[in-house]
Amino acid sequence: MGMTRSADDAAAYVQLPIYTDQLAAALNFSPSDLEANRAGRLSDSQRSNQYRSIRRAVTLATVFALLTVPCVAASIAIGITSGLGLLTLLLGAAFALFVAVFVRYTTPLWRDVDAGLVSSIEGMVSQSEKETDIRTGPFTTVPIWAYYWTVDAADRFWVSGKAYAALTPARHRVYFLPQSRRIMAAEPAR
Repeated sequence: MGMTRSADDAAAYVQLPIYTDQLAAALNFSPSDLEANRAGRLSDSQRSNQYRSIRRAVTLATVFALLTVPCVAASIAIGITSGLGLLTLLLGAAFALFVAVFVRYTTPLWRDVDAGLVSSIEGMVSQSEKETDIRTGPFTTVPIWAYYWTVDAADRFWVSGKAYAALTPARHRVYFLPQSRRIMAAEPAR
């Protein structure tokens, strides 16, 4: 027979140091990062990690932008109305779409990191998930899962699968970047 945790068990468990260590590992923050976040600031190591993420996104966007140009040029040279020309143009459009997605999600993150401010919210935090089915053929779909932490059944923050699994539903204080809403740290509310 499986064991279920009561609300009292969960409240006691989240106060244990091992739980805080699990959150820190899942969200990639240290005690000094948490102290900076409590003061409303992004720590130097968090800033460095986020700039690394931004550089990676900018590099990928640049590669896709550079791939878009030859695709469009080849499409024009082949003839847009031909099958191969249209296919090449669609490939170029897909690359341009990737660039737009990277810009859309990287710009708020860059603004947050540049400002260096961290917001916080406190409340009952629980897990939620969303399945999106991507059509891969006329009769087939592939499910894509997105994981979230939801605070007081109202504010939702995207998290990795690792952070999703690490959470024990209870009252927490969540530290996040205000524009991109990226979680930087979390701790049980005392």
